[in-house]
Amino acid sequence: MKLGKSLTMLFFVLICSWTFAQRTNFILLLTDDQSYHLGMTGVKGLKTPNIDGLARRGVFFSKAYATAASCAPCRGSLLTGMYPHANGHWRNTVGPGLNMPDKEFTRESSHVDQVGVHEDIVTLIELLQQSGYFTGITQKFHLSPAWKFPFAFRAAASCKPASQGEAAKKFLLQAHHKPFFLQVNIGNTHRPYRRHIQEAALPEVDPAEVQVPPCWPNTEITRQDYAEYLSTVQHADAVIKAVLDELKNSGREEETIVIYTSDQGFCYHRAKATAYDWGVHVPLSFTGKGIRTQVQSEELVSHVDIMPTILDYAGIKIPATVQGVSLRAFLEGRSAGAGRKYIVSEHNAHGAGKAEYYPTRSITDGRYRYILNLQHEVVPDYPIERFVTDPEFAAKPKGPAWMPWDATPSVQWQNRAFAEIIHAKDDFPEQYELLKATFFRPQEELYDLQDDPYEMRNLASNPEYSAKKKQLAGDLRDWMKKSGDSGDPRAIIRRTNATATID
Repeated sequence: MKLGKSLTMLFFVLICSWTFAQRTNFILLLTDDQSYHLGMTGVKGLKTPNIDGLARRGVFFSKAYATAASCAPCRGSLLTGMYPHANGHWRNTVGPGLNMPDKEFTRESSHVDQVGVHEDIVTLIELLQQSGYFTGITQKFHLSPAWKFPFAFRAAASCKPASQGEAAKKFLLQAHHKPFFLQVNIGNTHRPYRRHIQEAALPEVDPAEVQVPPCWPNTEITRQDYAEYLSTVQHADAVIKAVLDELKNSGREEETIVIYTSDQGFCYHRAKATAYDWGVHVPLSFTGKGIRTQVQSEELVSHVDIMPTILDYAGIKIPATVQGVSLRAFLEGRSAGAGRKYIVSEHNAHGAGKAEYYPTRSITDGRYRYILNLQHEVVPDYPIERFVTDPEFAAKPKGPAWMPWDATPSVQWQNRAFAEIIHAKDDFPEQYELLKATFFRPQEELYDLQDDPYEMRNLASNPEYSAKKKQLAGDLRDWMKKSGDSGDPRAIIRRTNATATID
């Protein structure tokens, strides 16, 4: 009798193991504040052999875009397949650190922000957990509310490759035979660059080898600051190698899809926390079993497409709330593309302060970008030079935030490029005027990304481009109406009337 029960149990375990083995695993490699900068994209002085190799072994999207350009809204979009104004996670939020007790990730948490994903919207982590997946996250959380993202494994890894590799190793051991999803957050590329460079303790990019973007003055200081940013990208590449090595060592590489992207653009003016191209244009690749190799695509794709793609591969029904589309058929070569004519990105506020609210909407067809500044009439009542001449003001600026504080001069964030533009304005007047224009934005902006990739010439008032402006403006208005975007999400309070479950 006992032998029969033992054999039955063994058979059950084998069946479960076989069933789990047939399911696809996922690793999401997510860098923090990295724009479209890789060795493979031709950035001088930068070497990213591991990311480049990953992209070559799969499908790389050269025209992928974040839904927003602030950390928490981007991450909320990735894990709901929805835009920030739609899922309720429209600005950065205060949340627990990954090293905090389990209680802080429940409804009893002491870190609960009034802004966050609505209760009746099911998240990717909830769906995967309910479907038997083992889920994990490393380095940072930056999501709200915490209980809507019930990761089973949490590791506050550092910027060192060995630390992230060890976290991945522990996760894979604990996953055992279960299918898994691991979100590897890579903060090397977030300011302050120098501190993260010292922590990683890896070779740096030589400032003499970099090519300073033409929208900045080409000086020793800007070259050094830019080289430090590129160094952190290079270090993120080393972190990714450490994680991929552990995946290979686990023996589960063949059954795992690896997704690489960045949450948003890097931390400079007209980039992070804006809807300019530098803020929302990100690298994106998918690599794994069944996915085509050696493909570089110009299809227009969005971060909202990542969740439905994962669910499609996992065999889980895609919720009706999801605003993205599955890319699986395209990744496998069964469809010609994602079928999009344009991609929309948004910005509402970077932080919780009232002064940080500056809503913009942006749409691109891959060639042109149209931007609608919904609060364009709000301008500073002080010269921007005050950020340099008044240290007390720079430490705590007054008035609306036309960019995140880490993009302005400060000891904390070590941003030297902003001040250098002001110091060098006599020798580089065009670059100074571009910085100033960031504070005095018109209602509409239009850029030709092919001829003007750094968005230095606003074509919105140029009659030769009136038809293109009208077209994109109309498409944006239609999108806002269809997606329920009023342009002002401040009135949205997180819905708490229901708890989402699988149908």
